[in-house]
Amino acid sequence: MSGSMSATRGSLYTKAFLLAAGANFLFFANLNAYTLLPLFIQHLGGREGQIGTIMAMYSVAAILCQLGTGALVDRFGRKPFILLGAVLVTAVSAAFALSTQLGWHFYLLRFLQGMAFAVFMTSNLTLLADLAPASRRAEAVGVFGVSGLVTIALAPAVGETILRAYGFQTLFAATAVLGIATLAVCLATDVPRPMAVESPRRLGAGFWREFAPVLLSGFQFGLANSVVFVFLPPFARYAGLPRVAPFYIVYTAMAVAVRFLGGRLADRLERRQVILPSLVGLSIGVLLFSAMHSTWMLVLVAFINGTAHGFVYPATSAMAFDRAPSGARGRALAIFNTAVLAGVTTGAIGFGWFAESVGYRPAFVVLGGVLAVGAAVFWRKR
Repeated sequence: MSGSMSATRGSLYTKAFLLAAGANFLFFANLNAYTLLPLFIQHLGGREGQIGTIMAMYSVAAILCQLGTGALVDRFGRKPFILLGAVLVTAVSAAFALSTQLGWHFYLLRFLQGMAFAVFMTSNLTLLADLAPASRRAEAVGVFGVSGLVTIALAPAVGETILRAYGFQTLFAATAVLGIATLAVCLATDVPRPMAVESPRRLGAGFWREFAPVLLSGFQFGLANSVVFVFLPPFARYAGLPRVAPFYIVYTAMAVAVRFLGGRLADRLERRQVILPSLVGLSIGVLLFSAMHSTWMLVLVAFINGTAHGFVYPATSAMAFDRAPSGARGRALAIFNTAVLAGVTTGAIGFGWFAESVGYRPAFVVLGGVLAVGAAVFWRKR
């Protein structure tokens, strides 16, 4: 790939693509290590309310920054914002490594992490859309996404090992090193120049009609995954399951395997033909939670949801690439990311209150029904 956003068939695994995937791995290894941050807050005397509020600053920042970032990426290019995301996570990691007391700066640092996610995710995903040949976009998202997906399991596991052996400051120093490495790889990545046709464009009513299925699928994906990942540990304890680790292992393994082995399916078929069964799979997986009593059923749900994840996100992202106007690609993909984050936030907040009112099992039944209705609505939209 040299100096142009046009990509030809067969040129997916370019140096720029591989470097961008490497940066993605390092960036999300940094962020996902901070699933251990609540332990540090607790260590410094923080209580549940403080833990929840500090951690929520990430989602607040990510949602607030997504849309503005998209317009700026369209105007000023991809690389400045990829670099900004890398600089932010490095600075935040260094600040946590130097922190010895709980204070207001924890809220700010977590907010900055969410901002880093927003600018990096939007600009890097837009770069991926630029680099990937149109005929291999779903494959590109699937393979590229593995670089971030594996860090969900890897970063907390390695981080916990470092934490037990050397303590919190060493853990945060290690994440700062990951941030520096991210910055170095981003600097080495050759970002193609925008094509002449890429000029600022307004997103009119036609765009919103065309993009509605993308937003609906993205929202449902975020909603289902938020509920599963946020509420699985307490629900497993409620249901008397001894361990939840098998779920995460099988879920991640299936999502990764599908992205590698089935990544081209959404390129060969119509996007909707891949997305619809995946949305139905997410609905079935959530419904099965309502009847869960054993580890084998936990593994079954992980198999279903992990497989659905492996198909639905790359296919929906590819649909977003297809329907994003060339002069507003960054904004369009930022809107898609916002829909996913809106689903995540709705699931984390709304399902929690609903489950507290009616109980976990009825809440999973209702959510499964909502997701099934959403899948039907998706199919009716073109």
